[in-house]
Amino acid sequence: MPSADETALGALAARSRLSRLAKELEERHGPGRALPGAPERVIDRAARKLAANRGDLGALDFAEKKAVLDLLWRRRGPWIALRADVEAWLQWAEKDWKPRISETRVCIALLRHYDPELPVAALSQAWLADRADALWGRFGDFIRRWRLWEGGDAVSRIGAALAAGDLAFLLDAERAAQTRPIVQGSSFLVAVAENFAQAATEKGDWAATGPLLEFFEPAGLLGAAGPASARARAKIALVSGLILWAQRDPRAIPEALRFAFRIAGDPRAGLDDWRDIPDDVLAQVERWLAEDTLESSFQIVAELRTDDSASLARRRAFWRAFLPHVTRARLIGARKALAVAKEMAKTPSCALNTYLSDHCGFLLELRGPDARKLIVFELNNLAQSLFWRGDDPRAPEFGPRAYDGAALRAKCDLAQSHLPPEGWEEKFAALIARETRIVLPAFSPGDI
Repeated sequence: MPSADETALGALAARSRLSRLAKELEERHGPGRALPGAPERVIDRAARKLAANRGDLGALDFAEKKAVLDLLWRRRGPWIALRADVEAWLQWAEKDWKPRISETRVCIALLRHYDPELPVAALSQAWLADRADALWGRFGDFIRRWRLWEGGDAVSRIGAALAAGDLAFLLDAERAAQTRPIVQGSSFLVAVAENFAQAATEKGDWAATGPLLEFFEPAGLLGAAGPASARARAKIALVSGLILWAQRDPRAIPEALRFAFRIAGDPRAGLDDWRDIPDDVLAQVERWLAEDTLESSFQIVAELRTDDSASLARRRAFWRAFLPHVTRARLIGARKALAVAKEMAKTPSCALNTYLSDHCGFLLELRGPDARKLIVFELNNLAQSLFWRGDDPRAPEFGPRAYDGAALRAKCDLAQSHLPPEGWEEKFAALIARETRIVLPAFSPGDI
């Protein structure tokens, strides 16, 4: 058997041969992976030197000059590139950086950081247009086929093709191992996503949404490269377009919501990524989700066995009758209820700090024909139901992830009980009719 030293030497030799082979293949066919660019410390050092030397590239060593490529795409820092700076750097790259490497790195940076508002975008595109033949291997073939150096024009062509159901761009990017990680999550792809959403909204064809979103994994669209403003525009265009599609074709509601949640998350789990979505879009999503929220609350209560089946059925029938008037709802539960909700892995839930660990229910908003609102907090196990007028500043909001039961009760003037067990529906319906003008004859609320 070989000794430990012989084994180590053999492994070293193998790594050396693999290293030489990898280098030869890279020189022949191009990089086999997305090039990460210069280390951040080198980029920072180059930025400081440029700031101290009025943008003079001569003050930088070779590694720092290469690192300037990343600086050209930055909007903030000690040194920001102007048109003359970009032109000077491109002249240096053509003269002193190894041919084919410089073209490939400039093209990769264009895709990764694509930002048409920066001077480096148009200058890089023009520079690459005359040098596209120098781009390496399959990556070069991919760039040339789609003429990606054309920037905005390429974005429009690709977005329109995707909206017509043509996935060729994504399939081409997938085939070449060195191409997918460059395109994946790039700022160029963010621009494509926005353009696709605009075109799909007009055409009504959203078949490419799933494959396109796959190219943003694992970080998702909101974790992609490029300026935050571009990601926000793409998010708004995609989510708004998807919801409009589902409004036009209700059969598409489940799929549209699934895609919207992949982009911005379920609003019941947090509204942060929905705050810049148009109010009417979010309102529509909230209305669609209300039924699922109520159903989940009753399913959890049934699992907890806190209410007899007849009482639970009556509660379910009562609140389902008001669904056409429910504009949003949140599932709320104490410790045991949250455990059941997690096991069901279906509807996002908010925590409730209260005196019973198996309390479960919902917070919902009712809106009447004249836009008057009523906020309702309903729990199982014969707990009081709490009501607030829509203009009451003490009414709970729908953004928090946790609620305190005692604080809610202390801030409520319109509490109602399910006792006695007979007649509570009429009592609740009368209050709702009085405050919102929502009248359901089945419950005979009496005079409003």
